[in-house]
Amino acid sequence: MNKIHYLLFIALTVAVIPAHAGPCAYTPSKLIGSGVTGASAALAGATAAIGVGLKAAGFYTITHAVTGATMLASTAGGASAAGTVGIMGGTAGVIGTAGAALMSPFVIIPGAIIAGGVAAYEGGCYLTNKK
Repeated sequence: MNKIHYLLFIALTVAVIPAHAGPCAYTPSKLIGSGVTGASAALAGATAAIGVGLKAAGFYTITHAVTGATMLASTAGGASAAGTVGIMGGTAGVIGTAGAALMSPFVIIPGAIIAGGVAAYEGGCYLTNKK
């Protein structure tokens, strides 16, 4: 049997197998448990909210020209004698890295999508299964 006949056989075999489960049979709360699902969605939402909150409060990140360390700065910090504006002392280590990660669009956007997606999926299934 050649490759096309084999693939056609597989496709037709899979196509005739009846599917009995709906999309709500595979909600995250049923797959990994409601506690883990709730904690994951809450953590994703909180991470996105913290990042947006830091940006709204006037925090931003800058990279040290020599070491490449990420530092936090604030628009409320004022100007220094060296001509830098708002650099917060002691933020070139873990604090600066964590702040940069929290304010990154690559963290904020997926966090909001995960939290919203889980809430919409679980909520939609809850409302359709409610009797």
